[in-house]
Amino acid sequence: MVTNALHAFTRKVSRLLPAKQVVTGLAERLALSVDASFYSKTPALIVYVHNTQTMQDVIRLANSHRVALTFRAAGTSLSGQAITDQVLVMLTPDWQHHEIIDEGKQITLAPGIIGAKANRLLAPYKRKIGPDPASINSCKIGGIAANNASGMCCGVRNNSYHTLTNMTLILADGTRLDTRDAESVRAFRQSHAGLLAALSSLAGDVRSDSSLSERIRHQYRLKNTMGYGLNALLDFTDPVEILTHLMIGSEGTLGFIADITYRTIALPQARQTGLFLFSSARVACEAIPMLSQFHADAVELMDTRALRAVSPLLTPFYTGSIRDGNVALLIEFGAASSQALDNVLADVNAHLAPLIAQGDMHIMQPFTADPSTIDALWHIRKGLFPAVGAVRDTGTTVIIEDVAFALDSLADGLDALTALFTTHQINDAIIFGHALDGNLHFVFSQSMDADAIARYDTFMQDVATLVTVKFNGSLKAEHGTGRNMAPFLSHQWGEDGVAVMRRIKQCLDPAGILNPGVILNDDPKAHIRDVKALPAVDERVDKCIECGFCEASCPSSHYTLSPRQRIALMRRAQSLEPAARHEVDSATSSLVRDSCAATGMCAPACPVGINTGDWVTTLRQQQAKHGALARFTAQHYGSITALARGAVSVTKTLSDALGSTVTESATRSLNRLTHHRIPVFIQEISGAGDAVSARTAPRPDAVYVPACPARLFGDKNSEHSLTDVVLQLAEKAGLTLVIPEGLNDACCGQPFDSKGYPGAGDITRASLKAILDKATDNGRLPVVMDASPCASTWSNHCNGKTFELSEYLLSFIVPRIKITPTDAPVMLHVTCSSRQSASGNALRTLTHLCSTHVSEPDDIQCCGFAGDKGLLLPDLNKAALASLREQVPPGCQQGVSNSMTCELGLTRHSGVRYRHIAFLLNAVSQPLTR
Repeated sequence: MVTNALHAFTRKVSRLLPAKQVVTGLAERLALSVDASFYSKTPALIVYVHNTQTMQDVIRLANSHRVALTFRAAGTSLSGQAITDQVLVMLTPDWQHHEIIDEGKQITLAPGIIGAKANRLLAPYKRKIGPDPASINSCKIGGIAANNASGMCCGVRNNSYHTLTNMTLILADGTRLDTRDAESVRAFRQSHAGLLAALSSLAGDVRSDSSLSERIRHQYRLKNTMGYGLNALLDFTDPVEILTHLMIGSEGTLGFIADITYRTIALPQARQTGLFLFSSARVACEAIPMLSQFHADAVELMDTRALRAVSPLLTPFYTGSIRDGNVALLIEFGAASSQALDNVLADVNAHLAPLIAQGDMHIMQPFTADPSTIDALWHIRKGLFPAVGAVRDTGTTVIIEDVAFALDSLADGLDALTALFTTHQINDAIIFGHALDGNLHFVFSQSMDADAIARYDTFMQDVATLVTVKFNGSLKAEHGTGRNMAPFLSHQWGEDGVAVMRRIKQCLDPAGILNPGVILNDDPKAHIRDVKALPAVDERVDKCIECGFCEASCPSSHYTLSPRQRIALMRRAQSLEPAARHEVDSATSSLVRDSCAATGMCAPACPVGINTGDWVTTLRQQQAKHGALARFTAQHYGSITALARGAVSVTKTLSDALGSTVTESATRSLNRLTHHRIPVFIQEISGAGDAVSARTAPRPDAVYVPACPARLFGDKNSEHSLTDVVLQLAEKAGLTLVIPEGLNDACCGQPFDSKGYPGAGDITRASLKAILDKATDNGRLPVVMDASPCASTWSNHCNGKTFELSEYLLSFIVPRIKITPTDAPVMLHVTCSSRQSASGNALRTLTHLCSTHVSEPDDIQCCGFAGDKGLLLPDLNKAALASLREQVPPGCQQGVSNSMTCELGLTRHSGVRYRHIAFLLNAVSQPLTR
């Protein structure tokens, strides 16, 4: 029956949505079978929804066919609330609308906006949203609200529940309610009078039950996300307000949050942070009420094993040993002014002084306002989760749970949890948390064999009893109930509290189609069902904890798969039957290997530092089928490049004659027919480049290497080539650059490496090395390369120093010229290779020297052009730059970067002409008067 209903739903939703937004392929479904929790369920169907109206239609269809839906935003949920074996509803990148209200005092946000982006939108107003989860750089507003995520500085009062002012929601029957629209509210009160009356009646019943009411008040004095937000039934009398506040923390089980309006929080204008080591948990916890009294913004607790796990990060601040029982507090204060902050900290230090005198506290780092030191201190705290993930055995998963105790029980609760770990022989567990709220997280690795899962079950039963019976605390402080805590709901709330929650669910989702099994689950063993396996795939990626932090940085996330999804697919594929494995293997080439940009932008975002691009490059090597052709190309590099240059010239001539649209369409067809082997000729290619001509001088200052892209593609719309401009700048500065002979036959090898042919890359590298060793006098002279990927690659192989061009311009040219910056707006894109080296900061500094109005979209980490992929897989480039055009400021006509191929894609998808920063610097500079 369920299968028939799903088939009927699939047929109808396929008429509603474009084909690419309805996904039935097993490979894609396996790739999206995980969230950040330790559970896995393979969805029967995935639908990508792009706007509110379509979401209403999809929900109505599901309700009419009794098909279950699970909504996923970023999938960083830790308790299994974003997985399903039925229909997984994903948001397309279109959900980015926002509105800043009353000079930033409120902000309306679509569910697809990443939390950190919301704060960037508010930064000019010196405000932020209240929730600040640790995953804020990856998680999205929809998930933040649906899970009532909080964080390190959020506390109890600045979460989504308390800062909510308005909401647009869609109920299980497909009805849309926008509380900012008076007419929408009026119509809803009329059409859903019965529902609102039921909520009012339920609220009255709860208020009349003094025992339950007091239990609710107690739980919400703590951080609590266990079950539905029953406090809404006490805090509000208007049933519309009750409804919108019940949606917060409901984990997609009561409806879909289409947007949310937050009351925002003022950013402190002065900030200081310190790190302090206490002799015991009790001494540390006794200091917390004082810190709360002085309104500390954050107090992060780290237990003994946590401190030992991150000992290398502690070295700059503390070289002593961490003794058994030691606990550290990372403390941060903020204020409206430096003077006000100094006054507060004087009082705080006075209260801490006796502890130092008694030997109960050691100052690892006194309060400091230095931004780099503050960042280093927070890096210690944020390094705790990966400290366990990085050292766990292959095949094990990482379990992270969070509980909350009343402050006067915090020390006892911490000691009791530590004793539980000993009892259950969990030897790698660490405890840390938001001490101001009595919120403790514990992290440990967990094997997934049957015996280990049984032990985990016993452990969780003991945790539930310890937290709820002994300490009357919260089993879920901020991670949501999910599947992991659903069986323990009555431990915290009692059967009467759970009965109220069931009535809420019945009122809002009577057919039970929204995220079944989450929050309310009748299976007492739900927390140990569907536990995901993490088999070994490759040592480069086996430490992946499937958290999804990589996805915001990945250019292919909205094209094919993200790094997490590539790894998840390869892991899940290992357990398939032969027929299913064959189906998955046939899709793996395009999903895993070919469509990855392999630029490594996932590594900085990954808690355990995985560079999925390196792994994909290895896969390409293993599957490489054209080694002989690659070697031939490398051995005849100059001739092949000349032929390619000729092909560009001929195609450009045809394009001028036939029209760029016709040429692009024809080459796109050839690209599809040849399985992406023939490149698409995009209209941004204005012509062929020129072969490199040698340039000599008796006493050169550096050796200049025009990179391969500049030899292949020329800018026929410009009077001068990039090479000409670089030489002009050097002349302005009184410096001499030489260009060695033979460059046309040489290359840094990066194009071959990225395609899985490092042997061919070695051939061209050897040629380049011989040329440059001679030209630089074995490394005495520096080398300057004008494409950032080439400079990054060559720096690992050269003798002497290699400068990416923007670095050289900033360090050697700028001090010798006069710059008059333009007031015209300029778009800036920092390439992947520059972001991973010092040249990124050089490029930024240089651009700001050249223009007083610089815009750098900070949600685009990689343009997705990735060498020639922008021509072979143009949709990768399109997906990566989908948000670029809307971020171009009014009147902007120019953009800058430091890689010619990237500049082609940036120009294409922005409507602004991007060129190397050298062009702008040349335009706004002149020689110094000597």
